Amino acid sequence: MLKINTKQVYTSVACNRTPEIVDWNKAGVICYGACNAIVIYDTKIIYKDPITVLNHHNARVNSVKWLTRPDGSCTEMISASADKTAAIWTLVKGDWKVTSVLAGHEDGVTCIFGMYTGGNDLFVFTASVDSTVKVWERSNDTVFLKQTIHLNSGLCLTLHAQMLPIVSKPVLFLGLDDNKVHVFALNGEYHRVDTLLGHEDWVRGLDTVMDDNTILLASCSQDTYIRVWRIQRFDDEPCSSTGIKVERKVFEAYDILWSVKLEAVLAGHEGWVYGVQWDVFSEKDNKQPLHRILSSSLDKTIILWEPELGGAWVEKIRVGEVGGNGLGFYGSRFGPTGFLGHGYNGSLHLWTLDKELQTCVPSVVLGGHFGAVEDMKWEPKGRYVLSVSLDQTARIHAPWKKNMYGAYQWHEIARPQVHGYDMCSVSMISPTEYASAAEEKVVRVFKAPANFIQNFQNITGEELEGDTQGPEGASVPSLGLSNKAVFSGDDMADADADKDGYFVPMEMHEPPTEETLMQNTLWPEANKLYGHGYEVYCVEASPDGQLLATACKATTVEHASVLIWDTKTWNQTHKLVSHQLTVTQIAFSPNSKFVVTVSRDRKWTLYQRDIETNSIEAVAGTDKSNGVHTRIIWCCAWFYDGTGFATGSRDGKVCLWSKTDTQTDTSLRNYALVSKLELQSSVTALAFGPLPGVFAAIGLETGVILLYTFKDTWSLLLEMDRNAAHHLAVKRLAFKPKLDKDRKHELILASCGADNFVRVNSIIAKTV
Repeated sequence: MLKINTKQVYTSVACNRTPEIVDWNKAGVICYGACNAIVIYDTKIIYKDPITVLNHHNARVNSVKWLTRPDGSCTEMISASADKTAAIWTLVKGDWKVTSVLAGHEDGVTCIFGMYTGGNDLFVFTASVDSTVKVWERSNDTVFLKQTIHLNSGLCLTLHAQMLPIVSKPVLFLGLDDNKVHVFALNGEYHRVDTLLGHEDWVRGLDTVMDDNTILLASCSQDTYIRVWRIQRFDDEPCSSTGIKVERKVFEAYDILWSVKLEAVLAGHEGWVYGVQWDVFSEKDNKQPLHRILSSSLDKTIILWEPELGGAWVEKIRVGEVGGNGLGFYGSRFGPTGFLGHGYNGSLHLWTLDKELQTCVPSVVLGGHFGAVEDMKWEPKGRYVLSVSLDQTARIHAPWKKNMYGAYQWHEIARPQVHGYDMCSVSMISPTEYASAAEEKVVRVFKAPANFIQNFQNITGEELEGDTQGPEGASVPSLGLSNKAVFSGDDMADADADKDGYFVPMEMHEPPTEETLMQNTLWPEANKLYGHGYEVYCVEASPDGQLLATACKATTVEHASVLIWDTKTWNQTHKLVSHQLTVTQIAFSPNSKFVVTVSRDRKWTLYQRDIETNSIEAVAGTDKSNGVHTRIIWCCAWFYDGTGFATGSRDGKVCLWSKTDTQTDTSLRNYALVSKLELQSSVTALAFGPLPGVFAAIGLETGVILLYTFKDTWSLLLEMDRNAAHHLAVKRLAFKPKLDKDRKHELILASCGADNFVRVNSIIAKTV
């Protein structure tokens, strides 16, 4: 009997593309929303996967925030989702649990804020597309809805709360789509006490900080400006001894008059400003705590602002993206070592702050796809994983060897293709060559440049077999889709005036930053393959690297044919006609002598290849009389020893097929159904591991991965739930092709899903 244990090796995913989706606490732990899940990323963990995945919501997470206690500890956080609910998460004995669900909105919850009022008591404010803001109170561990603030037809785009000094009562700030900041105070219920005017476009970010008995409020807007407001107890003293008077408004709250005056207007951004945050710091010569502001904008920059002695705010540090295809930053957060930005592409950007030199250094940070990951493959010797996604990128994930003792941590180390179309399929031809398909009729072939081969060895300690005398790298010309080869000595400045496509060779010994990934890790395009009449749907190379099979979307027999290409000449050698609808997956046998295709027409077809004559002919298949599947067949895979194959379908069946000694007159000929496993959910991915017998990983539409063994009967060994696997459909599963010599009982399983995740898990299989 086999005993199975799993361990998470690597998790890759980008944050959702919304403001206020990322938060960073003083302990160095980042939380962010990724599709419907929440990711906890501990930046202090070095030699293992620093990510924890939490699943609760049933739709996209729109905002995640830490709840910080007065002592700075963070044992709770809050999340808001498009599923019309918010949640309070609590760390219980080392595990995060949902302790309260805030349900009541009639539409998606877009922003959220929480504030402790004493002990474990809490106020949580949620804003929704239903034009309401709800106030929730937790008292004595019981959560109840305290109030609903109706905004009529208005939308709350951001909100923040703070305790008023002197009275220690809450004040609520709402940034609405009327370009104003609305101030609410509590008098039985929250009511509007003031409106702050000045912004000329939507207010997208709010934050406060206490300065003695004064509240400093920062607001940022799509009008590109940041405004700093000072709120304090009203007095009739002149504003300035010089006689200069600053206009200020007065409002009443908690039986006290409060004044609001505009302290400063910060102009430095050239695009919409989405994020603003205060930070308190001290300089060596000044024991008085100082305040600074971090702002992020769609102009691709993040600015650190500090006040000078005279009180004027100045730009101290400006960082950001250069080139690439990003559209700027949705937000930024201070952390214990520097600050973090999150961008339009869901990417995280981390800068470490050098307090002595007042400079910032880009740091290695985890990231991943921000769209559904449709396909991924291991490099033939298992040294890296290549994934493609509907976010129009191909990404390479590999272990970063961090010291001489072999300790490593996985990272994205290259982005060989940044495309103009959603990508759907990929296959490795050799360790340094792959073919990919997107929503176009062309199959594109890429070869690794010399700069990648060298950097791969520097980062992973593994040497790739490839052409180091070829192109140095690649760039994308303006308005182009093809990666153009760049050779050593090329003067890109003269060749292309648009510097967005500029490539600079770099020697790297650690994973590249997001800016480097976007423009300096592309692979040059070696070939384009034309022949399909519709968008290519799947590609698959034979294990010996000699053939490439491709298929496109189809509703007729002619277009459902599979094209076979010779990878040496890139000539089309065969056209395999069998199916009537789109071929959903193609799988070559381990010895490259057989190829099986499955289709939306609920049939499979097996072809045999004569390697000497290079001929291919159909030898078996199913038809209406003997087909077992009643719905679309989504996937197929060969047993590890190549003695048979399996098909998985939307009807929840996994069927094992193998050759027999009996020849029949049916389309199956000498092949037969060995066994059938029926599950409760659609089967979307299959893979077989290098263990004796039939050891199967089965991916379901629900995101669950099941590990089964088959010997006369099926035995379920392990169910990997949504936290360990995926929370939307599993798109592809693949076992690492080579077992490590010193870890013969350890299998490495890679998976990708419609939830944007790429995951690598270690499976320890021992006989007991």
